[in-house]
Amino acid sequence: MIKYKHSARTGLLFVAPLLLFLLIYMVYPVIYNIQISFFNWNGIAKTKDFVGFENYRTLFSDSVFSITTRNFFYFAVATVSIQCVLGLLLASMFRNAYFGRDMTKAVIFMPAMLSPIIIGSVFFRLLDPNIGYLKEVLKLFGIRGPLSDPQLAIWVIIMVNIWQWTGYSMTLYYGTIVSISDDMFDSAMIDGATQRQILRHIIVPFCRGTTYNLTIVGVIGALKQFDLVVALTGGGPANATQTFATYLYQVAFVNFRQGYSSAISMIMFLIALVITIVQLRAYNAKSLEV
Repeated sequence: MIKYKHSARTGLLFVAPLLLFLLIYMVYPVIYNIQISFFNWNGIAKTKDFVGFENYRTLFSDSVFSITTRNFFYFAVATVSIQCVLGLLLASMFRNAYFGRDMTKAVIFMPAMLSPIIIGSVFFRLLDPNIGYLKEVLKLFGIRGPLSDPQLAIWVIIMVNIWQWTGYSMTLYYGTIVSISDDMFDSAMIDGATQRQILRHIIVPFCRGTTYNLTIVGVIGALKQFDLVVALTGGGPANATQTFATYLYQVAFVNFRQGYSSAISMIMFLIALVITIVQLRAYNAKSLEV
């Protein structure tokens, strides 16, 4: 009993620094943010006006927040689905060895290694209606300034994001596919299975865990989308490309409405929590079926 108490205290001493770090830099900010969301505060003044749930009620009548929510839905569905499909197809193609395969994989993965700010700046120079290098080419197709069009701008950002992160999805899928036994593929081919059947009945089921992980990361990434939007449109035109992160920044550090921005961040936190729980429950349910 004495040895057990001694070892428990020793173990607690080892984890104490990390536990203290988590409490100070993760748990306390969340609790403080919840508290601030019930106040009207500019982030500077010493006094805060308690408004209860008024900040949350305002969110549901805020037209810009409605646009932000819609953009999040577009972003999450489009980027996650397309990146997963393209990543899986590319990874399946690279399962077979051929000349230049490794170089091709490296080229496709390379955008994922670059900063979104750099990528956004490059595409801005290409697509800007005033100084864009491709503005004359786009005019031939009847497209005049996609970044200044409220209907097109969000889809341009989505396409750039897909271009950047498809290589990342491909790499994760490829790591899963190469771990599948070659005997399984050989047996399927001996039985007369086509490449489409192999993809559907072998590769896709084995990559289910990777798909769930990419979905969670992609949805949370859509919640946090900031750099690319700032570099390409800054949230415009007319707030048409605002995301949760860019709108939160604008409300907190441009409009100085710290309480309202805390309410936005709590909505972001709840969305991420719910989606993660749903995805993990679905994954565990599928695992039990298998």
